[in-house]
Amino acid sequence: MNDLRHTTTRSIGVVLLWLCALTTLVAAVMAATGGFTYEFAGLRLSMHAVTRPIVAALALGVCSISALGAADALDEFDRLQTKLSRRGLPIAIAFAAVIGVATFAAGAQIAGGADSSGYLSQAKLWRAANLWDIRRLQSTTPLAHELTLTNRQYPFTPLGYRPASAPGVIVPGYPPGLPLQFAIAQLAGGDRAQFAVVPLSAAGLVIVAFLIGRRLGGADAALIAAAAVGGSPILLYQAAQPMSDVPAAFWWSLAILCLMQGSRAFAAAAGVAAAIACAVRPNLFVMAPLIALLAWWWNGWRRSALIEAACFAVPIAVAAAAFAVLQQTLYGAASTSGYGEIASLFSAAHIWPNLVRYPRWAIFAQSGLIVLAIAAPLAIRRGWVATAVDRVVASRVAWSGVLFFGSLQAFYLLYIAFDDWVYFRFLLPALPWVLALEAVSIAAVCGRVPAAMRGLAVILVAVLIASWGVGRARGLGAFRLQDSEQRYLGVADFARGLPPNAVFISLQHSGSLAYYGQSAILRWDWLEPDEIDRAVAELARQGHPVFAVLDDWEETQFRSRFAGTHTVDALRTPVFETGGPPAITARVFALGGTTTDAAAAPVSSRPLLALRIQRTPAGPIHEPGSASCCLPRRDAATRSCDVRHSPSRCAPGT
Repeated sequence: MNDLRHTTTRSIGVVLLWLCALTTLVAAVMAATGGFTYEFAGLRLSMHAVTRPIVAALALGVCSISALGAADALDEFDRLQTKLSRRGLPIAIAFAAVIGVATFAAGAQIAGGADSSGYLSQAKLWRAANLWDIRRLQSTTPLAHELTLTNRQYPFTPLGYRPASAPGVIVPGYPPGLPLQFAIAQLAGGDRAQFAVVPLSAAGLVIVAFLIGRRLGGADAALIAAAAVGGSPILLYQAAQPMSDVPAAFWWSLAILCLMQGSRAFAAAAGVAAAIACAVRPNLFVMAPLIALLAWWWNGWRRSALIEAACFAVPIAVAAAAFAVLQQTLYGAASTSGYGEIASLFSAAHIWPNLVRYPRWAIFAQSGLIVLAIAAPLAIRRGWVATAVDRVVASRVAWSGVLFFGSLQAFYLLYIAFDDWVYFRFLLPALPWVLALEAVSIAAVCGRVPAAMRGLAVILVAVLIASWGVGRARGLGAFRLQDSEQRYLGVADFARGLPPNAVFISLQHSGSLAYYGQSAILRWDWLEPDEIDRAVAELARQGHPVFAVLDDWEETQFRSRFAGTHTVDALRTPVFETGGPPAITARVFALGGTTTDAAAAPVSSRPLLALRIQRTPAGPIHEPGSASCCLPRRDAATRSCDVRHSPSRCAPGT
């Protein structure tokens, strides 16, 4: 009888233990997705607070220990840890899939501001060019032959483009890496497939971080690294929009992982991955020699390791040559990027403001745990974690991660100063490596927990890290960008109901209008105050309906710049409006060549509900590998505007 009771009690304890593990995994999924609401047959089940399953997991664990007894509980926890360690990669893949699906479903699959419309419109050009004929990347702006303006071609150039050498011709202003990936995805799976590129890159980063963590710190570090990267607020924020930061980070991190394998074939694969990353974010070309040198050091400066470093360097050199040819063809000089001259964007005067801001952004975006990465080389060297490679090699790789992060940070200290945390994304190519080192340090601390409880401790830590990160990303609006960007579709839908020769005076919507409707654009930030009335009158005389398309923040600047003109006097009642508080509001005004009644074609535009994430539109700001800008300014090198998320039209693709 006692044996039967003991067996029953033990079985209950084992069930409670696995329920504890399952509830912990549920908490991880909720952390990644934000929970769920399910209705069936009039019943409504809702769960969004990640703290509840964590508390339930702790309660189930305590009950399991009570039912099993101390000795049996330790044995069962030990078995649980062993099984979880063996199944760590499937768990990481499942978590990566959740992150990929969540960012794809909630992402802004819209050609909105300068970045997204610029990348997507260039992808369309690459498809028309059959992915190789760079001469077909040029587009014409016929309106430039109808008006003569002070700034020549610039007023006719939408965001994401720059004037070519020939009159009435424009070329893409972005590096080709991401648009080419969009184009290939679209050819393979249709228009929506191109919007899967960035979420898939985010999912891939989670798996790469797991594998890096496993090589440097064992199974425990691997799980924590996957949680830290998958729950990174800056990664989630950027993964929800068609921008270059996450794909660049994925390909670069994949290159680092391949280099860790220590073979010529993997070194060549690493070179290919790094070349793709450089094509997406060209400033990484500067970092490639450093990585090659560090990879040689990992293997003790041996001659065979030097050959591996050469295998890594060759694909990058080929990509650099191809990139130079592209720039020569599009911009007339191999040293000129789509954003203008590189030298004008870097200055020692930027070091101090950036030195103050970047550490603050790092803590804001990743929490103070990121500083633990510095301790990872010591934890590896002391044997506090179980590395999958030689301990000396692992410690060198760890030091290399710290050095690379510092080098990339030093590069951006010289770059133009920003005042918004989202520019921490510049460091995303180094972040997965650093977060894997953070995970190594945390795993070393978890290693001090009794062996039987270590597995549960690692899972709880991973869930807490992921849930904090996803919660922070959600609070910052990462999963509401889709709603916020709907105004671009509303305006484009309205424009489709207008005569095909309509002209739109705009800035923020110039890229999206050109992408969705090939509309004729007149950029107001390139118009001089004394020529806007003449331009509107001349266009109206030639039979063009003329409209102004302005976001609410943009309208204030427009009225100030052209104060006292007839054009500003015409900004009375908009013929179309979309968005609205608390989201950004876009308004369309009829200026000439049409009437309000004639412009009121049926359109559709759903109301916007997303929270507006404030940006700082103060002064021209620039971003490498991305394009838009904030306040219009008088010099011809930098003028555009995108306070939504990626300010800078004219930064070099460095």
